[in-house]
Amino acid sequence: MTDSNKRRLPKQHLHKKVIFRLRMLLVILLVMCGIVVYDIVTGVLGWMLALAGIAAGVVLGYVVGYLSDVRWHEETSKVIARMDKVGGITLGLYMVFSFSRRWIFGHWIHGPALTAFSFSIVLGTMLGRFLSTRSKVVRILKEEGLF
Repeated sequence: MTDSNKRRLPKQHLHKKVIFRLRMLLVILLVMCGIVVYDIVTGVLGWMLALAGIAAGVVLGYVVGYLSDVRWHEETSKVIARMDKVGGITLGLYMVFSFSRRWIFGHWIHGPALTAFSFSIVLGTMLGRFLSTRSKVVRILKEEGLF
């Protein structure tokens, strides 16, 4: 087994929803990363403020990912993930944040920088969710002796 194959998750032991969730988080993460890098390069957002937003988002995303329901399903011998109450609450909180970001951060950040800062928080949140979900999957697969 090559070194790169050791790091790949064995897809035959992952439910389609888990694979889809990881891929969607990665796609959103990459798109948001491109937007944040563009905002930094064009001077809309300072790199320190972007890093602060990403760090805050990673913490938030990791906590939300930690609370999500990812587990081993004995009958199918696969790792499964369910959309649970935490996922619904997270979605609701994100919507509240989207509509109230001006009220929350508008005292310190204005105009396009506020939008760019919000994107950096979303980038961090997606990164935290991705890392948390992936680490849960790896832990479960190791417990089952499959990784």
